[in-house]
Amino acid sequence: MSESRKNKTLGLLMGLILLTSACASPAQQEAAISTAVAQTVQAGESLTEVVSMPTLTLTPEPSTNTTVQPVTPTSVPTLVSAPSDPNCARASLIGENPPDSAILAPGEYFWKTWTLQNTGTCAWNPSYQIIYWSGDLMGGLTSYPLPEDVLPGEQTDLSIYLKAPDTTGTFTGYWRLQTPWASNLGVGQYDNSFYVEIVVSDAKKPKYGITSVTYEVIRDPAVGCPRTVTYTVYATISTNGPYKFDYYWAQKDGNDSITKRLEFTEAGTRTVNREWKLGPGVSINDRWMMIVVTDPVRQEYDRAMILFDCE
Repeated sequence: MSESRKNKTLGLLMGLILLTSACASPAQQEAAISTAVAQTVQAGESLTEVVSMPTLTLTPEPSTNTTVQPVTPTSVPTLVSAPSDPNCARASLIGENPPDSAILAPGEYFWKTWTLQNTGTCAWNPSYQIIYWSGDLMGGLTSYPLPEDVLPGEQTDLSIYLKAPDTTGTFTGYWRLQTPWASNLGVGQYDNSFYVEIVVSDAKKPKYGITSVTYEVIRDPAVGCPRTVTYTVYATISTNGPYKFDYYWAQKDGNDSITKRLEFTEAGTRTVNREWKLGPGVSINDRWMMIVVTDPVRQEYDRAMILFDCE
């Protein structure tokens, strides 16, 4: 091949290099020129084959004005229809912790737990919620989903994390359950809201003590008059903080129990019990038992009545 033809070919190659690189970024231009120069040198050494120009794939520069499109929900939740059964949603309060009037320091965090029983005919599930109703919110959320399924007759513990107000005084917050069909329900026969009640005190030595004693009497058997009927009296004792005391069971017939000590390390509730067996030949009279605290301060707590109706 003649020298003139070589020069023309080299010139054509260089022109294509300049034309292509003009459309690229500086970094892409430099890479393209380097590649093309090497190919040009190869062409100058031997033009027995036609040198193919590299195809440049230009990467767009990232844009600083990218618009993020909002995500459109594919569906809107619909409200569940209320069941026709009026007894579907019912609840009872079985217990709570800490008990009412627990003494806390200003700003103290605490868990409030209610034990509820599903006394309705419908199962509960996490689409049910615990909702704030009124009173002091105490740093909580306005709603919490139920943590698990609860079948009719079953019990569940519902716990929320709260914070005592920074000021002293007595504070009460009321809560209810909400169904998936947006109906709310309380507990018990009168559909009362369940609540948290605390006393905030900044005293160095708060006045801890017993806040309540309640009784439940269980007859065995529940009905009928066998030779022996056993009555078990359960006393549920609540304190507003760490407290220890001595107590005994007093009975109408004078058959009192020995003295025992009960100690609470924090505000809480304990249940103690005592039995009274009645057999043939005893009179049909009312009887009673009660808790008597002897130390540190003597205190009698009502009476649990035992109604014996067998001759």
